[in-house]
Amino acid sequence: MITSTLSQLHWYKVISPNFEKAIHYALSTNFADMETGKYQIDGDNIFAIVNEYTTKPVDECSPESHRDYADIQIVISGTERFGYTPLTDQPETSPYNPEKDYALYSIPEEALNYITLPAGQFIIFFPSDIHQPEVFQHQPDLVKKVVLKVAL
Repeated sequence: MITSTLSQLHWYKVISPNFEKAIHYALSTNFADMETGKYQIDGDNIFAIVNEYTTKPVDECSPESHRDYADIQIVISGTERFGYTPLTDQPETSPYNPEKDYALYSIPEEALNYITLPAGQFIIFFPSDIHQPEVFQHQPDLVKKVVLKVAL
């Protein structure tokens, strides 16, 4: 897991050629004006999902992990809280779905570390990370976020 401000995202282009393309796209795109939906960037290697939703209580948000893609999640507006823990030997509560590239987990709140991101910040999750998105900080908040899915 990596997190910082959007102005620091360029440092992570060195992770892979797909990360370089995804980050170039992120830094040259005005997501605030984009409609929600899926946007192809480089076939199945890189695509963007623009979402808008209201954040929820922690007990309504499922921790998840991916196998084939890393997530670069950029908060465009609003504030979102994320749970995080390394993926070790936690049992899946919903088996891995290869078509949607995710597995779900039931992990108590106290077993996760939480970080809150306002607009203009990003967080990167790798397949070695369990993450719990869409959590509210103090009260529900309308969030616009882009998730760049980057094949590894």
